[in-house]
Amino acid sequence: MAADTAPLKAFLQAESVLTLSVNDDQGPWTAPVLYVADEDLNLYFLSSSSTRHIASLPDDGRIAASIYSDYKGDWLGICGVQMEAHISRVDEADRAAAAGRYFQRFPEVKALIDNPANEQEQRIGAAFGKSHFFRVTPSFVRFINNADGFSSRNEWRF
Repeated sequence: MAADTAPLKAFLQAESVLTLSVNDDQGPWTAPVLYVADEDLNLYFLSSSSTRHIASLPDDGRIAASIYSDYKGDWLGICGVQMEAHISRVDEADRAAAAGRYFQRFPEVKALIDNPANEQEQRIGAAFGKSHFFRVTPSFVRFINNADGFSSRNEWRF
């Protein structure tokens, strides 16, 4: 197990799309969401409670998720995270902090909500405006970075 989380934190700050994996009575399902990370490795995203990836959450909120950099034709560039985690809805006490962090990272989403430029943006903004912030709290993380050597990995259990 690796002790230093600095490379993991840097990776999480550099990327923006988290793929959530859930399972329901229809079978397995994945969903990409825009996320922002905090200093404690929590990831925050905005979603509607009626989406399949939220409605399908088990009672304990446990999910699997991954984050990967775009592959650019060089195996040394393969870099990503696989994780086991818990998802919970951000409560009112923490909502302002989550929103501030999220909208600082994604001002275009805030603009869709506050100042849509056309009818399509109005629909998108209205949907985001009815959504909630969710927190992903990792319990296990595997960080793969081929730049450190083929199949180089560090793991953390939290």
